[in-house]
Amino acid sequence: MSDKQSLHPLADREQLSNSNNLGAKFEGFFLQMVLPGLEDRVREIVTKTLGSNWKVKSIGDNRTEFEVSKKANTLSVKEAWEKTYHLRSQPGVVDAQPLFAVPLPSSDWNQQSKQTVAAFQTAVDESSDVEWSLKQLRVLETWSRFFPDPNLPPGHGVVIGLPDTGYTKHPEIVANLLLKESYDFLKNDKDPTDELETHLGEIINNPGHGTSTTSVMISQRGAQSNYPTGKSVTGVAPGAKVVPLRVSYSVVLLSVTNLADAIEYAATHGVHVLSISLGTGLFNQRLRTAITYAQKRGVIIVAAAGTMIPYVVWPAAYDEVIAVAGSNPKREIWWGSSRGSQVDVTAPGDSIWYAKTDKENGEFKYNVLQGSGTSFSAPLVAGVAALWLSYHGRDQLIQRYGAEKIPFIFNQILRDSCEKFPTWKPNLFGEGIVNAEKVLAAPLPDNVTNSVIAPAFALTAHPSIDNGRLDTFVHLFGQQLSDSQVDGNFAEISRDNAKLRSSLAKLLQTTETELPKRLKEVGQELAFYFAVNPELYKQFAAALSSKQPSGTQLEPKTLTESPKPRNLDQIREKLLSQGVSKVLQTKLS
Repeated sequence: MSDKQSLHPLADREQLSNSNNLGAKFEGFFLQMVLPGLEDRVREIVTKTLGSNWKVKSIGDNRTEFEVSKKANTLSVKEAWEKTYHLRSQPGVVDAQPLFAVPLPSSDWNQQSKQTVAAFQTAVDESSDVEWSLKQLRVLETWSRFFPDPNLPPGHGVVIGLPDTGYTKHPEIVANLLLKESYDFLKNDKDPTDELETHLGEIINNPGHGTSTTSVMISQRGAQSNYPTGKSVTGVAPGAKVVPLRVSYSVVLLSVTNLADAIEYAATHGVHVLSISLGTGLFNQRLRTAITYAQKRGVIIVAAAGTMIPYVVWPAAYDEVIAVAGSNPKREIWWGSSRGSQVDVTAPGDSIWYAKTDKENGEFKYNVLQGSGTSFSAPLVAGVAALWLSYHGRDQLIQRYGAEKIPFIFNQILRDSCEKFPTWKPNLFGEGIVNAEKVLAAPLPDNVTNSVIAPAFALTAHPSIDNGRLDTFVHLFGQQLSDSQVDGNFAEISRDNAKLRSSLAKLLQTTETELPKRLKEVGQELAFYFAVNPELYKQFAAALSSKQPSGTQLEPKTLTESPKPRNLDQIREKLLSQGVSKVLQTKLS
């Protein structure tokens, strides 16, 4: 795949950078055909259904999947869904999905959560030790034990790709950047510099995010300059190199087509590990096709579970991706971390020291600050992946197992090496906190004591959380369903799933027996509206929650509680009033 072939043609990308306009942005369609080699048929269908001037691009390896896009953002959300249903009805089409940049809501899912957040921020143990996160992961012991040669620093020979907001020339990271292979998917050029603002001069959310996430992976030990705070950053794998891939101005509204293009670009430009500290609020088959494309080529993909979001975001939610939740300096779960059954592991995400770049009067200012978010947890684990590849030798692993098996072997070893912590619970925080020393000490599969994990099931199976049926809503509303569960009690899980089925059936004006059929028809669109509209989400979450709000305990559900009445009729009316497709409207009416 050449550089130009991998680029998305969307011309008005500035719409995706406007942090004051955070509705879902239409980006195109994903189409899957019944047989390979039907690109001409796809063009015929697209022209008939959508009109002319649409670009059709083959994606993935199967020659059955296509991205359909147009230079002008011409379709509303309602129009996009109505066209999707029409595309699905065409002969030869197996699947069609609209592609949206779905915003991730900030912490104001409700006002109560803001008050709770403020109260807990003052109580957090903000460790002054700049290496506390490395110590929690036993990184320093890993260096001493497995990288004794000073000429072969930890992570040497490994390349990490970072799809993010680009990079700045911060002294903590600049020496370990591999800029020859970098790319800017916003401007379609080879300079992914983060200007810390849009080309219109707009101040963006969380400027310098790419610089910050890079620093916790590859910064050299000890301060590389004098900073106002007098602090420094130490990366997990200071011998590794990072390829900056600029895909977004802001971490609030992410173009999933940019991210998908970047993942595919990385897979063909020498990247060994991908660290993704970005996410989208809804599933996207275009994104998963890119993930599968990269993993077939041996790329280990690590992603943040989410920050102040009541469910694990995508792409972290995919089974092929290592989803990382956040812990605090006390080896407890960080209160702001997303959680759920899709989490694989936990790593430090609270009070992390990181490189920070700001812009004052047009001049870049460099510092080292302390902050929180699973945006830090993911690159810390990506750094551990770099240590593992560096120690065992990636070429040797490929020769022994094949590139396609490397991500799954690492994932299993990583999970098996984790340690439970005091506030750990099943199906919420993965297997526990990562232990880098145990990861590198773990024996490789030999088909005697440990068998090689076959990746075929993960590379071909369509994930159930994407199909708009019950599993999708279990994922989105898992925190409400787990309110009354005690350590994953099977009877309680069954009861809560029954509550979800009952509520969905009432909302869609059908019976629980007919619900699977109804969700098969309109479940993806319904899930979309819950993901993009916090008020709708909160109202439906309140209808599922079995507990009253607590003023003394911080529980995951405080992110979603709503003072509004738990009335499914109101939710239905709100859906109808905001302009859903005619297909969904028929099911709701």
